[in-house]
Amino acid sequence: MQGISTILLSCLLSLPFLVQLRPYFPNIKQMSQSMLEESMNKNIGYNYGDQINIGFSDFELIQAKNREVELQQKYDLTAIVLHWKRSDSTKIVVDYLLHSNLFKEIIIWNNNPQINLEKSLFQNYNHSLESIRIINSKENLKDQAKYRACVEAKTMACFYVDDDWDASSYLKSLVADFRADPYVLHSATDPYTFYTNLIWT
Repeated sequence: MQGISTILLSCLLSLPFLVQLRPYFPNIKQMSQSMLEESMNKNIGYNYGDQINIGFSDFELIQAKNREVELQQKYDLTAIVLHWKRSDSTKIVVDYLLHSNLFKEIIIWNNNPQINLEKSLFQNYNHSLESIRIINSKENLKDQAKYRACVEAKTMACFYVDDDWDASSYLKSLVADFRADPYVLHSATDPYTFYTNLIWT
């Protein structure tokens, strides 16, 4: 009981002392606001209202854009679509490739001798079909077909996709990676397929 009384007495005695010191301490809220304003003033060169300075000049951004255009022109690509039985799926794949505007031409290699593919299959889409070329194989060459198709291409490199494969989630980044380092095999696949493609490359 005596200990509690001592603590209470100490608190009561220190209260007037703290009240007297209060005017000497700035308001915490005001201090925070002041510090924020000071920080903004120091970094005034990086604040543009609603815009953010990302650290690059307009000249540097234009240089980067010109470099991108240069790579696009230098490293034109051909898209190779391997067809077997999934004609409806092939239409979806080709439509996406046409929409992407990433390819100088699209070669559809039909591995199925029982089906004769024609451009009329893709006429429902609002695209020019001039960039599409169809090769109807007399036999099923399986994976070898994509390399045969790439030999037919007029560009220095090819992008391969099967008729049942959705490449929309990574196509643009894969092409960008290729253009940044065009002498390396770029892929989005499993290790075994990557290895077999590497052997053929």
